[in-house]
Amino acid sequence: MELIKDTIKVDSKVDLGRHKTFLEWDVLVPDIKEDVFEIVKAEGYISLKKEDVMDGKIVLRGDLNYNIIYLTQDKKVVSLVGKTDFNQAIEKEFVKSGMRTLLDTEIEHIDCNITNERKLKLGAVVNVKGHLFEREKIDIIRQISELEDIQTYKEEIEYENIIGIETGESTVRETIHLEENLDVSEVISLSPKVILKETRISDNKLILGGALELYPVFLSKEGKIVKYSNKSIDFTQFVEVPGACEGMRDDIVLNISEVKFNLKEEDGKISLLEIESTIRSKCKVSENVTKEILKDAYCPYRKLKLEGKDVTLSKVVSSGKEEFLIKETIQNDRDDIQIKEILNVTSDLLVTENIILEGKNIIEGIISVNIDYVPEEALRPIYSIKEEIPFKYSIDIENCQETMVPYNKVYIKDINYNLLKGEIELQIKGICSYEVQENKKYRFLVSGELQETLDNVKRASITIYVSKEGETLWDVAKRYNATLEEIASANDLEVNSVLKEGQCLIIEKKVVCEI
Repeated sequence: MELIKDTIKVDSKVDLGRHKTFLEWDVLVPDIKEDVFEIVKAEGYISLKKEDVMDGKIVLRGDLNYNIIYLTQDKKVVSLVGKTDFNQAIEKEFVKSGMRTLLDTEIEHIDCNITNERKLKLGAVVNVKGHLFEREKIDIIRQISELEDIQTYKEEIEYENIIGIETGESTVRETIHLEENLDVSEVISLSPKVILKETRISDNKLILGGALELYPVFLSKEGKIVKYSNKSIDFTQFVEVPGACEGMRDDIVLNISEVKFNLKEEDGKISLLEIESTIRSKCKVSENVTKEILKDAYCPYRKLKLEGKDVTLSKVVSSGKEEFLIKETIQNDRDDIQIKEILNVTSDLLVTENIILEGKNIIEGIISVNIDYVPEEALRPIYSIKEEIPFKYSIDIENCQETMVPYNKVYIKDINYNLLKGEIELQIKGICSYEVQENKKYRFLVSGELQETLDNVKRASITIYVSKEGETLWDVAKRYNATLEEIASANDLEVNSVLKEGQCLIIEKKVVCEI
């Protein structure tokens, strides 16, 4: 007997879940900045720069970039920009050295408090989420040869094959020409975000198009707050992925490494804003593949001992991208203050629950909205409204079962707003990119041994067998050490016939005579 083997590469996907951590640190006001009297708001983003995977642990390194907007005692608006180290160790038993990662970070909440006029306390709740992938090579039995009358049962399986997980980087540069009559002295806020707009896979390459979204707010030389329209800076990235080709799927995480900005003079006025930003990407390219495997085998006259290995494989049963719209009206939280002008509206989206139910991919979460505005008359030149908007969105999925696992990336595309009688009407456009996966356990045959000759002498010449629920012709033939053809011929069946529960089968004993 000869075992002909094949090597199969399988990828196990492990969900990291949502790892929540709280960061707190002191911020010292530099000498060139004035004393802090009152905090308007704090904002920030994570720049993830390095990931180290070791047994039982993932170590993440990067920066938390922050912007604190505060007021001085004479009500001047000041922006304090800086960054602190973001170093996190996530300990999980299932993490193994050599696993590949596709991780993303989000700031769920950031807040600032005054210790004294020269020292601030900044705190942030940061979530790390995503997946780990383990590739395993298994030598499996593809065929058994040099054994007479060997019976083999083959099965076609479908599973997700990861072509590659690669990184990319691009630098975005833009000079923004402000309005002709605008003469500014300081950038108060940019609130940078990066969004993915489109992707395309070609030979050995993934091409992605995205945009760096900016929400600029300036301070004029007269000390007044100046609003500027939102700015979207498009960029294109080419990521080399060996083996990638058209028709495959992609999963992408974008990350702002840093944003540098500089105000420049033009025609005697400071009316140019130079932007330079580095955008990093991590891209997974995959496809569903179909492979025929040997599921079982036996020999009618010799005992055959086969050893197997259980492996859980995943396949994507549905994937896509959908847009959704959420409408909400925000009330001014200050009855004594009228809104003169909205400076900007920024938002963050947090998914709190995701389930498959009744053929739907159901997503629930919270949209945190921050609205900065200038009042008609008040004690401060700028105010901020924070509001949390719960949302629920569902996507119809064909052939979907509740045991399947949904994976979603949900983000805000843009926000339109309208100020009407002290109320702010919001139209929030979101995008949901989703995959629904089915996890199924398979048993691969990895080794085999031929044992003693079977003795069928004591078996009855003819046996009447009553099939049980779920039983196949293969099960019956293997139990009685007969070939499929013998059972089928004796019962006027095809070898691939489906048995009914309670169906009677004639099992004839085969006798070999030596002359």
